[in-house]
Amino acid sequence: MLPVTPSEQEYLKQIYLYTSGKAVIHTKQLAAQVKARSASVTDMVKRLAKKKLLVYNRYYGCSLSKLGKTEALKVIRRHRLWKLFLAEKLTIDWKEIHQIATWLQSIDSDTLVEKLSMFLGHPVLDPHGEPIPDIYGKFPDTGSLEILDLKINQPASVFGYRHSDKEFLQYVERLDLLINTKFQVISIIAYDHSLELLIEKKKKRIISKETAQKIYVRLLEKDED
Repeated sequence: MLPVTPSEQEYLKQIYLYTSGKAVIHTKQLAAQVKARSASVTDMVKRLAKKKLLVYNRYYGCSLSKLGKTEALKVIRRHRLWKLFLAEKLTIDWKEIHQIATWLQSIDSDTLVEKLSMFLGHPVLDPHGEPIPDIYGKFPDTGSLEILDLKINQPASVFGYRHSDKEFLQYVERLDLLINTKFQVISIIAYDHSLELLIEKKKKRIISKETAQKIYVRLLEKDED
C-alpha cells in the first residue's frame, strides 16, 4: 500500500467516526466534518479511492474499504492513546490534548504505539471517555448510552463524550457535565425536544437534543445515586 499522509489519515479517521465504519458519507457531510471546502474534499476522496482506502461513487458518496477501515482504526488507536499520555503523564489540560494528539497520530510506528499502550497499562478509555480500539481494531464494550436514551428521573452519570474538540469541552464544563457527574433528566421540552437536567441534585441545566446525543452516560443503581 502507498504511504498514507497525515491529512489522509485524518480524513479516514473522520469518515470512520461519522459512519462508525459502516455507512456512506456524502461529500458535503464530510466537508462539514473536516471543515474544508467541498472541492478540496472531493479531491481528497478521489486520492483515497485511488489508494483503495475508500469506495467512492460521486452520486452516492463514499465509504471505507476494508483496508481503509483498518487504517482508520489504527489512527483512532494512536490518537486516543496519545490523548491519555498527554493528560495522564504530561498533565496537559484535557481541553488542549485533542489537537496535540491529532498532530502525534501521524507517527505511524507499530512498535511505538504498542510500547505506548504498554506504558499506559493497556487502557481501554481515553480521558474523554472514548473507547480505545485494541491492536486488532476491536473496541471494548463500555455499555454506555447517550443522555437522549435516558428515561425521566433515571439516575445516571457522565461517562464520556462523542466530540473532544476544545469548544465542545468548554461548553460541557460550563454545563457542569464533567465525567462522573451524577444527574437526571427531569423533563423534555415539547417545542424543540431539548432536555432539562438536574445535576448533583441541586443545579438545573437545559441542553439541546443535539448535545444530548454527544454525551455518553452510564446508568446508576439507586444506592449510587
